[in-house]
Amino acid sequence: MYRFSEDLDLQEIVGSEIQQICVGRYDVQFHFHSGTSIGGQADVTLLDGAEEIGRWTEDANWSTLAFQKLLNITITNYSVPHDRVLRIEFDNGLVLELHDSSDQYESFLITKPDGAMIVV
Repeated sequence: MYRFSEDLDLQEIVGSEIQQICVGRYDVQFHFHSGTSIGGQADVTLLDGAEEIGRWTEDANWSTLAFQKLLNITITNYSVPHDRVLRIEFDNGLVLELHDSSDQYESFLITKPDGAMIVV
């Protein structure tokens, strides 16, 4: 709904790891060692190179258990290729893409270590 800002500052996650992935019936949450958390109800894609190896959707949850490969792997970079995608890259070659796929509802809530919140 609100889109990812091209100047989104998540520098604290670079060099950090995802310590916990929480899966609910209608949401998924990623908790980073840096103290940042990202939770949402919009599509998430897991890529190995150009190949999609996993997808989370509100309707179907995770398509595979490949998301477990993200745990405790160092984040090397993040980017906002356009306002509907946040791309997080890992040192094992995996890429996590979070998609702002709703025009009516909020897709993600990013909570920073200082308590600041960003609604996407």
